[in-house]
Amino acid sequence: MTLQSYLRPLPLIAVLRGITPVEIDAVGAALIDNGFRILEVPLNSPEPFDSLGKSYDLVDYGYKLKPYPCGGLGHTAIDAALELRDAVAPGEIAHVDVAITRYAAQRYSDQYPRSAESAKFSGPYLAAYTFVHGAPMLAAFTEEALHDEAVRAFAQKVSLSIYQEYADLREESPAKVTVIIRDGRSIERTKYYPSGSTQAPMSARQIKAKFDICAAQAVDRTTADKIHATLSTLGEQPSLDDFWPLLRKI
Repeated sequence: MTLQSYLRPLPLIAVLRGITPVEIDAVGAALIDNGFRILEVPLNSPEPFDSLGKSYDLVDYGYKLKPYPCGGLGHTAIDAALELRDAVAPGEIAHVDVAITRYAAQRYSDQYPRSAESAKFSGPYLAAYTFVHGAPMLAAFTEEALHDEAVRAFAQKVSLSIYQEYADLREESPAKVTVIIRDGRSIERTKYYPSGSTQAPMSARQIKAKFDICAAQAVDRTTADKIHATLSTLGEQPSLDDFWPLLRKI
C-alpha cells in the first residue's frame, strides 16, 4: 500500500493532538468508520507512548491478507463469482448482477476500464474476468488483458446494484452476485467476509500461491522457495544472515 492509496478514499489526515490513551480507541474507530485511513498522534499529546509494548493489533484484532491485487471492497463479489463459476458455464449466462454496499459503489465503476489501474476498480471488468478466466491476479491488470474479447463481451452482461440489506454498511463490504441463466433460472451467492479476513482465512496453499505470483516479479523460483521456507519458520531461525541476500532483486 502507498500513501496515495490510503488517501484515495478520503484525502485527509486526522491529527489527534491532545488525545489521551483512554480516548484513542473510541475516537480512532469513529474516524475510521467515517472514511479516515491515516491517523496521527503528535508526540506532544498526553502520554503518547503509554500503550507501546502493552498491546499489539496483530494479537488483538488479527490481520487480513489480500488475495487479489485490486480494490479490497470488491473482494467479496469476486469470491461469490468464483463459486458461481464452478456452478454454471460462462456460455450459459445471460446476465450477472453484482450487488454491493453504497460505500463500495463510491469506489467501484460500472464502466469498462480504459487502463490497467482503473480495471482494479471496475465492477463489470472484475466480474467478467473472474467468470471467463478465474481469480483476477496480476495478469488480469495489463493492457493485453483489457483487450481480451471474451472478457469485453462478458462485461456487457454485468450490472452493478446496491445490496439493499447491507446498503449503508461500512465496517464490512458484503456482496451478492446473481446469475441469470439463458433458460430463465437464477443462481446467487452471497459473501459477507472476503477471503483473507480473520473470519475467512486463506489456506496455506492459497497463501503460497499468492506469494509465488508476487515473488515471480522479483526473483527466480528457487530463491522464492527459499524465502518462503524461511518466512514460514521465522521463529525457529537461529540467524537471518543467509536470508537477507535472498531479498536482493535479480
